[in-house]
Amino acid sequence: MKAQSKNESIMNILGLSRRAGILLIGQDHVLAAGKHKEKLIVVVTSDCSATLLRSLKPRVERGEAILLTLENTDRTTLGSYLGVGSTQIVALPQGGLAKKVLAIYDRSGADEQDQSL
Repeated sequence: MKAQSKNESIMNILGLSRRAGILLIGQDHVLAAGKHKEKLIVVVTSDCSATLLRSLKPRVERGEAILLTLENTDRTTLGSYLGVGSTQIVALPQGGLAKKVLAIYDRSGADEQDQSL
């Protein structure tokens, strides 16, 4: 599966999640949700800030989040796809749509250095 079609498939699910009202958009919402001990699938853009990645690292190491990176996708692209302007991070709580995102990400054969199961 090509990287572009993988990203499009994931962004389609993220868009569906947004319409369903379960997608957390932006670092304030994602980081706040992480404090409630809810396991999250966190998706960041390829131009995500190093500061934000550092703040997520402890949660990933504790198993509270799984971090996926959308390669070749910047924050403007993701934001406009979701209809929010610009965003570098979104998250889904564990569930059916989150499992679908993981399945697409795993099936792609992409580098999974950020993924922590």
